[in-house]
Amino acid sequence: MRNSPTDFRACTVKFNGLANRIITDIKIFPAFDPEQPPSPPIPAYESKALWDTGATKSLITGSTARAMSLYSVGTTIMKHAGGSSPVNNYLVNFFLPNNVGISGVLVSECQDDTGSFGAIIGMDIITKGDFSITNVGGETCMTFRFPSINTIDYVAEARRLKYAGVGRNAPCPCGKKDASGKAVKFKNASLFTIAVL
Repeated sequence: MRNSPTDFRACTVKFNGLANRIITDIKIFPAFDPEQPPSPPIPAYESKALWDTGATKSLITGSTARAMSLYSVGTTIMKHAGGSSPVNNYLVNFFLPNNVGISGVLVSECQDDTGSFGAIIGMDIITKGDFSITNVGGETCMTFRFPSINTIDYVAEARRLKYAGVGRNAPCPCGKKDASGKAVKFKNASLFTIAVL
């Protein structure tokens, strides 16, 4: 079932110049039910998060887990460049920029980076929403909405722009001709031909 067009949370982060990594602010909490927040409130652990489409699941660094005094909820075997090793799992709540909250995230512990981030946003979160990166005018902009609302289709957008104003009985601008050599009307042109720009 498709979500309501207004039933989502979103964040947008703009970078100065072209970004070679997408790193944003993040607030991390030990997991709690958002419908029944703890009293007194739990302070957030504030850090940076790397958005990584190559990571199957989300991670936190060992130093983040220690700083938050998190309790392990089990272990898993993590595969990495050096082979594989057992690592701790934790249950946390993430608050992405613009307070986009995602609760009950099962994260695994990863080795510490050079200090530039304390968490990794993996595909377990990215695939829950709509994610796009643009680089207009040499400036990177990342935007994410959760949950997913509809498909972002740049081919369809290009087609709409290319064929804007073409009447349905006009000759198709794609140049397609029928068997007799006559220009095919726009309404009869195949979608595949229209999609190839």
